[in-house]
Amino acid sequence: MGIYTAHWNLYRARSRKALLHWLLLFAVGLPLTGAVALGGMALTGRYPFHLHVASLLAWLVVFTVLAVRSARVDCPRCNTRYSRGRGLCNCPKCGLRLLQEDP
Repeated sequence: MGIYTAHWNLYRARSRKALLHWLLLFAVGLPLTGAVALGGMALTGRYPFHLHVASLLAWLVVFTVLAVRSARVDCPRCNTRYSRGRGLCNCPKCGLRLLQEDP
């Protein structure tokens, strides 16, 4: 067991939970926007373009916020919050690698 093992285990659990939320929002939320449009069409008899676009934009905003939040990393050594990415796997302040347990 390293110094940061507990922190990284908690980070992994949060990442899995965020991924499940992200996938659930994709699998349920996107078809739900279509159901909203169909429901509006059943009530009014016309295609509710503005309602459908508004629900799609709301879904996109929530989807993006969840994606950005799931990329956040709190460094256990210096408490810096940064976003992981394709080229960023070290803490920009202290250089601790992502999921590194021993200094």
